[in-house]
Amino acid sequence: MAKLTKLSSMLMIVALGGCTYSSDAIFPSLFGSDVQEQTLEEKNAANAGIILGTNSFEPVAISEVSNTGTFVGQKVLTFRSELSQLQDSIKANNAELQKIRSSVVNNALQYHKTIGTIEAKLQVGTTPGNPHMFEMLAQAQNNIQTMSTNSAAMNQLSAKVAADTANTDYLVEAIRSAYSISGAVDEDHRQLRILENEAGQTSILMHSLLNEVNSDISRQQQYLDTANANIAKLGDAIKSGSFGVNNIPLKASSLLNSTNNTLSRNVSDMTGKPLFAVKFSSSNVKYKDSLKQAVANAIAKKPNVIFDVIAVNSLQTKNAHDYASKIFQDIIEMGVSADRVNISAKTDAKISVPSVMVYVR
Repeated sequence: MAKLTKLSSMLMIVALGGCTYSSDAIFPSLFGSDVQEQTLEEKNAANAGIILGTNSFEPVAISEVSNTGTFVGQKVLTFRSELSQLQDSIKANNAELQKIRSSVVNNALQYHKTIGTIEAKLQVGTTPGNPHMFEMLAQAQNNIQTMSTNSAAMNQLSAKVAADTANTDYLVEAIRSAYSISGAVDEDHRQLRILENEAGQTSILMHSLLNEVNSDISRQQQYLDTANANIAKLGDAIKSGSFGVNNIPLKASSLLNSTNNTLSRNVSDMTGKPLFAVKFSSSNVKYKDSLKQAVANAIAKKPNVIFDVIAVNSLQTKNAHDYASKIFQDIIEMGVSADRVNISAKTDAKISVPSVMVYVR
């Protein structure tokens, strides 16, 4: 009799606990207006520098149950209602997870593109304390700040999913305990077996969701730590107007003494035959379509190809640096990661107009 009273009390706790499951609206909007209609897989493929999980979590359908008129039959109805609430919570949690991921990846993409542009300009050199560079750095910092807000939301989501996971595990145990309650009919036990299976699958899904949320939190925090450190280094580089591994300004190589060599031969010892070349006889040279085709062909042949962008100045010109910086940015906007694009500068006495050469390796 004492055992029955204890089980009944446990079942009542489960029934009363049903109203506390988190199925209401999750968090207010924290993510700005930068969410684009693009799948997570496509965004990750764009190599934003952060890889989050890609799973979506949808619970199994719950079977209908009937009231047998017994005490256990009433408990079956209660269990089903509680399982339905937990599954609604899974759906809401999953929707929130996908929303946070979308914002994280979009901001990472924007940060990555902005940082690539800053690095390109710093590698070819700019004026110390260039205000336009600081404006771009502020944009990158805003992306990181939004990602920090996303991280806080992800931590809240983790706590919420953890609570729901504990409730789901408790419900599974309560359903199993109901088999030992006296006064049940065969239909009660048949319905309990079905609910136990569905609750068990829901529990597995809850644990998987919790593990993936926590993994995303860890990956995102690592990305934020690296990005914040990079922001600080870039700020120092902008102050000095140059950027490099040791914050050393880019050095131009003079080729005044070269004889009987074409421009491609001057750099062939490092990069081989040029993939793409353009002469800027005016500021409105149309080159983007040809560059895009050349980059696409190179990636098709070798997905992890490295691009070397060479600014080649004549004796009378110095603006090849600006054109090379623009082409560097163009390649990044074509989906190439900034860490796979290098930029440098040379001087060639044989040319009369600034030129840019792109090599691959």
